[in-house]
Amino acid sequence: MKKLLLCAALLLGLCANMTPAQAPPAPGNIVYNTNMFPAGESAPAFKRAADENWGTQWFFELVYGFWALDNAMPGYNNTNHVAILYAILNQRLIRDDINGGTWLRMDIAGSWGLDPASASESSFYVNGIGMCSGLHTDILGPHDLALLEVSVKHFLAGKRVAITAGMIKLNNYMDRVGHARFTNDNFESSGVLPLPYNNLAIVVQGEIDRRNWVTGAITRMGTPWGSNPFNAKHANGYAIVGEYGHIFAEGNATARISPFFCSQDTPGRDGNDHQHNAVGIFGSIEYTVNHMAKVYARAGIASGDYQRCSQEFSAGTTLHLTPSRPNDYLGLGFGIFKGADTATSSLVNEYEKVLECMYRVQLNQYFYLAPYFQLINDPAYRDTDYASATGIQAGFVF
Repeated sequence: MKKLLLCAALLLGLCANMTPAQAPPAPGNIVYNTNMFPAGESAPAFKRAADENWGTQWFFELVYGFWALDNAMPGYNNTNHVAILYAILNQRLIRDDINGGTWLRMDIAGSWGLDPASASESSFYVNGIGMCSGLHTDILGPHDLALLEVSVKHFLAGKRVAITAGMIKLNNYMDRVGHARFTNDNFESSGVLPLPYNNLAIVVQGEIDRRNWVTGAITRMGTPWGSNPFNAKHANGYAIVGEYGHIFAEGNATARISPFFCSQDTPGRDGNDHQHNAVGIFGSIEYTVNHMAKVYARAGIASGDYQRCSQEFSAGTTLHLTPSRPNDYLGLGFGIFKGADTATSSLVNEYEKVLECMYRVQLNQYFYLAPYFQLINDPAYRDTDYASATGIQAGFVF
């Protein structure tokens, strides 16, 4: 045992020595640079910088996904072939090199089943799988295309403050763990935080200094994608969400903490809508160990039965195993999520456990392959001990 502990201490010391010190961001970089594109390994750096003549930034990703399910849908196991589209446009409206100017942002997403089973609402895996953490955060449905965000963003105070208003995808601005690029919804984005999209919202972001920032948002809840966010009948409540972020460990680590309040009118067991209020708190931490390894952890809790997930803990890592191929990485994630017994979802297992592993291979500047495997123990809304999903994605990023 002493030898084992000594080896572990030496390994940790070696990792610490290999960790490159990073200077904290220059003033204005936290707010200005981190919310223009989605966090993650797949956003190519060559599309992050605006064209100086036209002020245009863009990101386009088209993915083919194949999935095989085992015991994940009631009385139905099949394969799914799905096309996924995600695109972003940032267009500068007013140029101001000192303060950042004014920008228009548009996020477009779509997903389509590519065979009869995959295109059917009854057998589409996102709707059928009995989890309180969804199988794939990028998929809307078997034949859907929607604008997730259309907003105007104005920077001021030397790029240290941003005010954004419009139809907003809120996880563009909060809970942005940069390397949680898995297919499970609650690995990529918190299942506890109320972070809707296609809903009217106002977001205010501000840097306190080069290591600290705050964000505040108020948003409507419940507007389905494709519905008019200005029609109050499509919404069922509102949420107020805050975030405080801190950069430490010589610039290699980031911690976030987010309190929130949410009020929604949701169906009760009598079939009528009832107001449900929830307060909660969420936190995350991510750390770059060295040029080969990054780790992160998330945890959150909300009062009462809140949406489909009221407690969560997840942790994961991305490992760059081949120095000569820096864009290839192995991803490992594990999470525990507490389901909620609602009128529309009868809870079978209180806590579901999810293990996911994936490996992304960057074929060239534009194409990648990524096989995935998820093992779900005690899925929240399925009377079974285990379910699994195995798949591969082939993506074109431009």
